[in-house]
Formats: sequence, structure tokens, C-alpha cells
Amino acid sequence: MTIVQVEPTREQTAVRLLLILDRLGDSCGADDGAPPTAVRVIRAQRKLAKLDFLVRNPDYLADHIITACEEGRLAKERLLDAQAVLEEREPELHTYRMLRNRHGAYEPMNNALSVLRHPGLIRVVRAGKSTDTQVRRRDYYLLAAGETFAERLRAEVPVLAWYDQQVLYVRMVTEGMSAEQLKALQYEHAEYAGTPVGQMIAGISERVRVRLTAALEREGLA
Repeated sequence: MTIVQVEPTREQTAVRLLLILDRLGDSCGADDGAPPTAVRVIRAQRKLAKLDFLVRNPDYLADHIITACEEGRLAKERLLDAQAVLEEREPELHTYRMLRNRHGAYEPMNNALSVLRHPGLIRVVRAGKSTDTQVRRRDYYLLAAGETFAERLRAEVPVLAWYDQQVLYVRMVTEGMSAEQLKALQYEHAEYAGTPVGQMIAGISERVRVRLTAALEREGLA
């Protein structure tokens, strides 16, 4: 897979994050201190970044689907989803690599989040302080207006179907995982773990393609 690295626009990133919050956020309970009208939440920027990494890196997502099939967490037929992610959905047009910082994949999100925050689609809440100047965690709430807007985008902008399906694949392999579990999963890749801080995390397309071919043949799905 030949990757032409093109930076997404602020608006593209905002829409992707909106779909991630809508599809991958946890439901808000009545007594969990959520803001009024909040419907879902992703707790901690670290988790949001790890989920975003999988949406924008189809090769890593396909590899996680293969692993889940081999470990019995997904049915073997889900290997065909890995094939679709890696081969059939023009991944080279939708791959946006991310930088690595000391906590793993990372990219500043404030500008994109502001596109969602100002019209009242989401709300970002500080969840604690480690010092007077440092915030321990930020939680990202999807508000009811954001949920309605995401539904409207799906209905009116067909080109976004790629991202929406990609987010559903991510949910299939990560549902119930914490930020730390997602981090550990991604650090299993030598290419990811070995990327120096401040450098772009390398792709794994060729290695995943070989692994997928072997898995499909082994399961009689080739």
C-alpha cells in the first residue's frame, strides 16, 4: 500500500472525532456528573487519541482484527472484514499517520475540537488536577445536539460512510477496552514501539498483508 501523506484539514479531523465520540463513546449515566444533555463520553485524551489512531491507520486496524480472530474473540469470518479494511476500501486515501510522543500516538486536537465545541456539539471537561497548573485528565462528552448532527451527516454526506464504517470496525475490536489496554495493544507492534518520540509512527501494511493471506488460507476463506 503506497501512502501519500496528506494532512487532514481541521474540519475533516473534527468530523472524524465527532463520529468516534458518537460510535465509540460510553453511555452517560444519570449520576455520573455528566453535563446536561450529554449522551456519551470518552474519558481521557489518551483514549481518544488511541481510538483515532486505529481509525486513521487501516493497516494497524486490520492487524488487530486478525489477532482477535486468532484469539477467538471474533469469529473467523471477521477476517473478511480485515481484508476489506486492508484491501477493498482504498485505505491509501484515508491513512493519516500520527506522531509518537512519550505516551504513544498523539496529535494536538484542540483546533478540531473547537469546531465541535463552539456550536455546542460536544463539551470538554477537566476531570482533576495533578498540580495547580496541570490537568490530570480531560473527558470528552458528546451532547444531544452532536448526536443529532452526526445522524444528519450520515444521511446527507454519503462520502462519510467510509469513516463511519471504519469506526464500527474499531468498535468491533476495542469495545470495553481502557486507554491503558489500547496503549498496550498498540505497543505490541515493534514499528510503533520503536518509533522515536517526535517521529511519525511507521506503517505495517506489508507485514499485515502477508499475515492476512496466511490466515485466510488457514481458515478456508481465501
